[in-house]
Amino acid sequence: MAIYFVTERYLKIYGMITSNVDATDFTPLIQFCSKAFIKKQIGTYFFTDLLTKYNNQTLSVNESALVELMQFSIAWRATAEAAISLSYQIKNKGIIKQKDDQGDAADMKEITFIYDSMIQKALYFELEMREFLIKNKLNYPIFLDIKNDDSMIKNDQYNAKGDNFNEGVGIILI
Repeated sequence: MAIYFVTERYLKIYGMITSNVDATDFTPLIQFCSKAFIKKQIGTYFFTDLLTKYNNQTLSVNESALVELMQFSIAWRATAEAAISLSYQIKNKGIIKQKDDQGDAADMKEITFIYDSMIQKALYFELEMREFLIKNKLNYPIFLDIKNDDSMIKNDQYNAKGDNFNEGVGIILI
């Protein structure tokens, strides 16, 4: 089974999730966040290449730098998702709000605030990843490969001919 760039240890070392949380409660969220957000941005072909190299421990120095930015984004997104799924779980009696003898469960307003805060952190690292990838695109030939045709970053940045990155040129009509 592939590791989608972020491990349980990673989340617990960087303090995003405490050590007493069972990994089975949040590890599926890592795969979801990797596929739903990172793959869409960098493209399936490039994502698959990086994932294979990450799991085989054969990333280049340049690829490792990019993966580090991806990891922060994935981790914050997975933690945000965990804030909801750990607070409310689907059991045989339906959706159950978690309770604990040692603390009060947060209400939906508080959970939403925390979720939004974590998503802002993820978005920060996604923007950093985007800027890094655009600036260093020549270090990532698989990202630029024609087979990597579903990358939001690549498609947003290339001009209509597909040969140059667009720096935001526009027309103002007065």
